[in-house]
Amino acid sequence: MTLRPAHALVAAGLATLMALTSATLDASVIVPAGLRSLATEASTIVLGRVTEVRAQTYSGRRRVDSVVVVSVDATVKGDASPTVIFKVLGGQSGRYRTFVPGSPVFRPGDEAVLFLGRGSVPYPVGLSHGVFRVRRDRLSGERRVLPPPMLLDPRGAMTVRRSDGTRVPVSVDRFLTMVRRAAAGAR
Repeated sequence: MTLRPAHALVAAGLATLMALTSATLDASVIVPAGLRSLATEASTIVLGRVTEVRAQTYSGRRRVDSVVVVSVDATVKGDASPTVIFKVLGGQSGRYRTFVPGSPVFRPGDEAVLFLGRGSVPYPVGLSHGVFRVRRDRLSGERRVLPPPMLLDPRGAMTVRRSDGTRVPVSVDRFLTMVRRAAAGAR
């Protein structure tokens, strides 16, 4: 394959730029955590409903984070009050929006099981890994959680395919039982 003069010039320019700047490419890989790992890391585990999401801005910077207020329905681990407040990376304030890949986004009315880490302000453990969304089944009306693939069989390798049917939503009660067992085993 031969390059046209313009393409060759662009390729040479990019190669020169990379050589001059000693540019390296960085990437992040997030390894999914199992329930036991999440339960060990979390200081608080709750089931609740988001009542408020407000932006938090920082003086002199355009970064925006979100402060999330949750009404707690059940506490699995820790000493949660009837309301839990935590922070997530990213958010929007006016024309400024900060997006952090892997960070969960919440809206009032969202229901979830939350694994929260201890800090000056609690935070979801492992970004979105510590957030298990609750959804209502359209036919039965039952509240369910769709466990992530790594919870199906942590002992063996598996291939995850879209719409393969191996991940089955479980009832909220069954999922909370799984979380309680994981939290008890993590102690």
